[in-house]
Amino acid sequence: MVDPSARPGRLSTALFWLLWFTVRMGLRLFFRLRIEGRIPREGPFVLAANHISFIDPIVLGSAAPRRVVFLMTEVVYRSRQMGWFYRWNQAIPLSTRVPNRESMRRARTMLQQGRVIGIFPEGGISRDGLPLLGSPGAVSLVLNEGVPIIPVGILGTHDALPPGRRLPRLKRITVRFGTPLTPAELENAGSDRRERLQAATRLIMARIAELTGQESRESVLDAAAAR
Repeated sequence: MVDPSARPGRLSTALFWLLWFTVRMGLRLFFRLRIEGRIPREGPFVLAANHISFIDPIVLGSAAPRRVVFLMTEVVYRSRQMGWFYRWNQAIPLSTRVPNRESMRRARTMLQQGRVIGIFPEGGISRDGLPLLGSPGAVSLVLNEGVPIIPVGILGTHDALPPGRRLPRLKRITVRFGTPLTPAELENAGSDRRERLQAATRLIMARIAELTGQESRESVLDAAAAR
């Protein structure tokens, strides 16, 4: 049985980079893809981005000069049309029914291999393009492994292909890579683990919102409660 966490072979790697180049050039040509900021060329880290369209994983994966392993919902992972593609890319399915211990183990193994994990901490696609609340479950992976997390702001994909639309519109798409959050910044966010996890999630969502020029949902709710 093939280990789903094993490093890709040479053929898989060659095919991936051929596909990566093709998709990236297509995004630049048709959607005027603009990439702002940089990410490390080596070493493990987590990319955490907002989620406003079905094409966000494709856009983020094409913008990153590293092969990104995405955490995704089990329902999408088991798609009849695209399931083979997700398995080939070693995407990690997350269940909404049972604990995801095995999925988290796979993600930790890949980080220990020096690879890159991609997450959408909102846990779903925003229907109106505005930020959703962050999910501490996705962020717990970062606290467990002590790796940097890089906030990412994706702009334009909601205009290009909003939920419910089948054919994309040729709108400009921008990907902004933010300043990495260090393990120390995340660990020092609270006293006990639960408090640290909640504070780290709020911090990550705030950084993502800054990159998109918006206000995080957590901040909006805090302001409403204060009034």
